[in-house]
Amino acid sequence: MRPGLVGAALLGLALSGCATDPNLAPVRSDTLEAQLAQGFQLIIEAPDDGWLNADVAVDGARLSEAGQQTSRHLSSTMQGVANSGTGGGGAAVMGTVIGSMLLANLSQSGVERDARLSARRQIEPVNQALGDHDWADYYRAAYSRVLAEQGYAPATTADLNLRITPRLRFSEGMQVLRLVCEARVTHGPKVLYAGRIESFAEPEQCEDCSSRWLEQGATRLHAAANAGVGDCAALLASDWRTNRFSGVASQEQTLRYQLGATRHVERGRLLALGGTRSVFFSLRGWLKSMPVAVESY
Repeated sequence: MRPGLVGAALLGLALSGCATDPNLAPVRSDTLEAQLAQGFQLIIEAPDDGWLNADVAVDGARLSEAGQQTSRHLSSTMQGVANSGTGGGGAAVMGTVIGSMLLANLSQSGVERDARLSARRQIEPVNQALGDHDWADYYRAAYSRVLAEQGYAPATTADLNLRITPRLRFSEGMQVLRLVCEARVTHGPKVLYAGRIESFAEPEQCEDCSSRWLEQGATRLHAAANAGVGDCAALLASDWRTNRFSGVASQEQTLRYQLGATRHVERGRLLALGGTRSVFFSLRGWLKSMPVAVESY
């Protein structure tokens, strides 16, 4: 393999080694409906990365440049080893490969660190303004209300637990907001149901988006969160009653939609649920609910 290709391959290896997969595999028990009818306790669990956060957007151009730098460094160093005429060529080449892997990891880490800092700067004004907000209490009351409207009122005491981890996540320079709802129904150590729903709010058109979300006591933010809770609860209840969201094999389509300024293309199964929102089941086993049209091919 040519040195340049080796460098690119090593960078790819470094990137894949740093990647994480937060996939929540969908699970559903055949006796779920009957067990839910006996009552359940609602437990709101705090997300480990915060109630409010912004997506980390890694600059693809910077990653590409990091790969090119690693490739040039590896090519130059290996050429130097070849021209030196010294012994121990195998050891020298191995040292070069290891050094280049370290360089690739350092370059990747630097790009990711800058992206995380940028996301933190974006969300900091909103986090500071809502620092005293009791999100756990808010979600407990909101989910209790909307689940009861769907016919699934939480009980004070029950053997069954519905554990919900809600996250509000911004993207597109904070123009796009979504509520991520991870839900598990458990009976002791046994998981009867597991699923993840992403409910997107209508994208905002704004320059200073932090200020816009915080206007009038964060009215827009709370309205979007309330709508997301209602949407997630309705989809959960529908899934509990019908089990219609499982079994995506051989039914995938190419889906295209636009949120904010970004056009998205992915594979999944578009669901015919009626209403004004588009809902599809992604290949990761997640439900995504959109306020925009989703085209399928």
